[in-house]
Amino acid sequence: MKKVLVFSIALLTSVYSFAFRAYFDYQVFHIPGEGSYVECITSFDGATFETIKNEEGKIRAAAELTLIFSVGKKIEAFKKVVVEGPWIAPGDKGDFMSLERIPLPNGAYDLEVTIKDVYNVNAQPETFNQRVKIEAPSLGAFFSDIQLVSAYTKTEVSNAFTKSGIDIIPYISNYYPTALNSLIFYAELYNIQNVLGENDKFAFVYSVLDSKGKVIDEYKFVKRISTGSVVPLLYKIDISALPTGNYTLQLIAQNKEFKNVITAEKKFTRNLVMEEELPVDQVLPKETLAATFVMKFDDRDSLMEKINCLLPIAKSQERLTIDNTLPMAEIAQMQSFFYYFWYKRNKENPEGAWLAYEEKVKTVQATFGTRIKKGWQTDRGRVYLQYGPPNTRAQRPNDPDYWPFEIWHYYETNDGLHDRRFLFINTNLGQDYELLHSDVPWETQNNDWKLLVRSRSMNTPGTVNRNTSTQMTTRFNGDELEDLWYNPY
Repeated sequence: MKKVLVFSIALLTSVYSFAFRAYFDYQVFHIPGEGSYVECITSFDGATFETIKNEEGKIRAAAELTLIFSVGKKIEAFKKVVVEGPWIAPGDKGDFMSLERIPLPNGAYDLEVTIKDVYNVNAQPETFNQRVKIEAPSLGAFFSDIQLVSAYTKTEVSNAFTKSGIDIIPYISNYYPTALNSLIFYAELYNIQNVLGENDKFAFVYSVLDSKGKVIDEYKFVKRISTGSVVPLLYKIDISALPTGNYTLQLIAQNKEFKNVITAEKKFTRNLVMEEELPVDQVLPKETLAATFVMKFDDRDSLMEKINCLLPIAKSQERLTIDNTLPMAEIAQMQSFFYYFWYKRNKENPEGAWLAYEEKVKTVQATFGTRIKKGWQTDRGRVYLQYGPPNTRAQRPNDPDYWPFEIWHYYETNDGLHDRRFLFINTNLGQDYELLHSDVPWETQNNDWKLLVRSRSMNTPGTVNRNTSTQMTTRFNGDELEDLWYNPY
């Protein structure tokens, strides 16, 4: 059974060092009439590599990859390449990948993989070893190794990732966290026409087997396809409802009598955590985190800043975790919280949900931030993030009869409340405004809000109780403050 060794930590298909993080896997394919080749895939976590900067201010990482296949002391194949990442803006995700195809005769090999951070002059290369076995092709039909796939698209310009007219990006793991809802695989079936005849139809069956080797009925699929010297097989399975457990992906070619001609299998693990089952302070497996956007947030202070700015939209238990647990937590727990916070809000695109919110945080920082408070820490910033931007914003910053105030009106808030208002007041004449009154039931309410707004002429804002119950009033009595409150249009 193929195993992928690792550096410092025992994660399947992971290479990890204190300098950088990379993931390695391989599959064996065959070219009829020519022989077999090993496809070596290495994925580099760009955020863990040193970078250079170009004149436009963009950055790029690069890695030197060396592959040596040997039998005893004899080197059978050698390849050294420099793999360059994309030019990206600082802070963007810059992961990059290498796919190298090495033709080799049948046999058993020792593979030595060495990775070096090109732009880190002080970093030492990291090396690990892997045993690779290439079986003699069957005279009958046989499958290639099964390659798990991250994404694919029709080829426009042939490149290293092209197979059978399709660009295929490998998935370098056999672990499927909750966030991944599809299992995509690619394999090739060889010489089936020698067994079943030229241009004949046969049944291709792909299934998911449980831990006891039994086919799960709802995960069994049958396709009728034609024979050929090389039959490419690229299919997707919806695993969104597949429970946590260890499984086997099984491929079978059957003849017209539905007898099995050839079978191939690949094991994988599914971790499906239902939302209500996951505590907000649970540390997710490193394999799960490695496949998510949160891994690029590896500076503890910077990540804590990002987590703190979630407070305006966090639920009660989440707020308790942010305030009481995460300040003393390890970074893996912080990353887990941050990832699942956004996964709960957008399972299809948690990173997109975060990025959209981050733009709002930047907006409130630019609009409401002060010298001593970040925008999201202010009352106006918190309300903006929690309820959305107001439909109308009545501002009175310079009226000598009033303390500076604003009245925000919402036709509908983010959480579905209709016709709601917030009044903010500034009694210290600084940059910040305090929430004084709202008709949202759980927000601050004060039946003396009009008196307090007018108290500037008496210069006695402290004499007014700022947290009293709401009083009844009328919408149309000629009072300017009430008109602004009830009729902001």
